[in-house]
Amino acid sequence: MNRFAPHWTLLCALASGCASETVAMWPAPPVHWRQPAGSTSVTDPVTPTDKERGLAAAYTQALASPGFVELGPLLDEDAQFAFANRSTHGRGRVLKSHDDVFGAFEQRHFVMTRVWLTDSTHPVDSQAIEWTMTGLHTRAFMGVAPTLKPVVIKGLTLLWTSDSGVISELHVYIDEEVVKAQLGDGPADLQHLATSAPDANAPQVIEHAGTPEETKNVAAVRSMLTALEDGKEADFVSAMSDEIDVFTLDSAAPVHGKDAARAYYRNTRKAIRLLDTVIQNAWGARSFVVLEYAITGLQVAPIPRIAFAANHPLHTQFVDIAELQDGKIARLWRYADPFAFGPPVTASDATRSDAGLESRASSLKGARR
Repeated sequence: MNRFAPHWTLLCALASGCASETVAMWPAPPVHWRQPAGSTSVTDPVTPTDKERGLAAAYTQALASPGFVELGPLLDEDAQFAFANRSTHGRGRVLKSHDDVFGAFEQRHFVMTRVWLTDSTHPVDSQAIEWTMTGLHTRAFMGVAPTLKPVVIKGLTLLWTSDSGVISELHVYIDEEVVKAQLGDGPADLQHLATSAPDANAPQVIEHAGTPEETKNVAAVRSMLTALEDGKEADFVSAMSDEIDVFTLDSAAPVHGKDAARAYYRNTRKAIRLLDTVIQNAWGARSFVVLEYAITGLQVAPIPRIAFAANHPLHTQFVDIAELQDGKIARLWRYADPFAFGPPVTASDATRSDAGLESRASSLKGARR
């Protein structure tokens, strides 16, 4: 299976290792397999409906509403939700999950920066919403008692909707430890990470156009992940421009250049044995590619910010937003939550509650690097 690229800033200066075990198959991710990974329409797209165009604003506005009262009407009765390594389904549980992720913060205000839209030629349309939230910490969050400190949280939400604008599935990405650091907890280096409230400008909206260029761009990003899994360093590096910048949630400055990409490739291959990558969702939008994917393998060397046990099975989730120029990846924004890297958990395994979050925080405290 071809399909992954982990967090560059997480996989620096790793040692090599080996293991004789094999990796068991993980449960299927909570996604709708709406179309073959990486495929894009080459026919004229159908313009998104007005409700679809307005959904990103309606969703972020609903997240800011007290008790998330405005979110329920936007959700399908059987809506699915995924965050970190957990998933659930059903309108009530999805609302509870949003409260678990965001409810510890009052005076929530969301500002969208970019929105990527597919067209209406697919049975269920997809959107990627890049946002920044500001708020006040008034309730326990992952074991951290209320501090009344302000927070700035950057994140990404993937939505799937019907033409009527009803949300059938949501995947939310934030870096939990970056949030904890703003509350005076978490890794010391993250506590010095600069944060700033976003400008309230209108978001940039990028729509899928159904062009051959979009299809080629998706193929180019897929080739990078294929090369990483197949152990082809030259192919991996050649997918990128000489001046590539990679932006992550846990760093104020991007990782720059092909040398950094090459080092990332080598360190990743050394740190993860039996590396397998799985693309879960992919689409092109003009010069951008939105790619959601996972990696499984055996962790055989320490990785910063990931709890380590020799030959420990590893399961990660990422969304990459890649911008291409002349067929090469020029800039890449990576969304991930390293704190949650581990076996997927479904609603039948655990309840998304403050108690569950605090228990997970307590069990993993001190294990992060």
